[in-house]
Amino acid sequence: MEENILKNKSYKTVNLSPYINKSSTFMTYLAIFIAVVPQIIMLFVTKSYSNLIIIATCIFACLCSEIINYINKKHIKLSILMSFLKGTLIGFFLPSGYPLLSVFFITLFVMLFVKYSFGDLIVSWINPVVITVAICWFVGQINFPSFLVTKYFLSTKNPSLSLIQEGIFPIFAFDDMVTSFMNDSAFSLFGVSVPSGYASLFWDSGSVIPAFRFNFLTLLSSIVLISIDVITFDIPFCFLTVYALLVKFLSPVFSGGFPMQGDIILALLSSGILFTAFFLLQWFGTTPMTKAGKLIFGIAGGIIAFIFCGCGTSPVGAVISVLFLNIISPVIQYFENRIKRNKLNIILRKENA
Repeated sequence: MEENILKNKSYKTVNLSPYINKSSTFMTYLAIFIAVVPQIIMLFVTKSYSNLIIIATCIFACLCSEIINYINKKHIKLSILMSFLKGTLIGFFLPSGYPLLSVFFITLFVMLFVKYSFGDLIVSWINPVVITVAICWFVGQINFPSFLVTKYFLSTKNPSLSLIQEGIFPIFAFDDMVTSFMNDSAFSLFGVSVPSGYASLFWDSGSVIPAFRFNFLTLLSSIVLISIDVITFDIPFCFLTVYALLVKFLSPVFSGGFPMQGDIILALLSSGILFTAFFLLQWFGTTPMTKAGKLIFGIAGGIIAFIFCGCGTSPVGAVISVLFLNIISPVIQYFENRIKRNKLNIILRKENA
């Protein structure tokens, strides 16, 4: 009887929304937050207390928005861990000198706006972290650093090395030892050598924005998150590869640098590109679900990142790139939905025939 009813039904619409990330669980939030903890510890070690205070302010604002939302919608559950995660990530993209009151009220307003305008986490297609940081930048651009790469540095063969030699990027005491070891072991196999300064840049760029600083720890955390299937590899791989290739081959065309010699190292180790690729790009519910959709999403992200970050050292370009991707993603997901619906309708017609 039930089978006859199912066969006689008209399956004209198959709704696959909302696009919920299969791993958006408590353990996922916890894993991502734990992955950021080593960098929080490094802020303590480097005595970056102003950055820590900003992070704490962002967390408090997120908690306040969660409580307000809970009071107005008592059927929902308090998400304390998610508030900690969102607040931490927001704080990681804000400079140390940003006014605390502005940080608190902008974060609180945006969190409430996102909750009431776009829905709760599982149905929201906008990343609350990037929209908060973007508004902070629009409101207080003066508090963010400017592009460090000038026309003078771009005219050199290795802008990153020039910035290191000019003292813009710090050099640590361990740099010579690490560089010598790498040159004598790994790099000697390829007949190349790396000058002093790059190990320090890879370890800590010294930026006033925490997300730009500890690239080595970011890579280690990303390996762990990928290995435990919290994030996928395909989206950040496409994103970083496309961005790096555009920097290498196209940036000299626009900047007047050496042909096909764009500085990939500077591009990947500044602007928070790595942190963005592994901690923001695959925010819950904002990415396509199919393999093809993810590849398109990552490739588009690399192109947009090149437009907004250029050759590197952009204060907010990576965040703006994710914001634009959030706008593009529903379009990709619409076509995913349409393709899946058509395939399902074909299967149902064959079964009903």
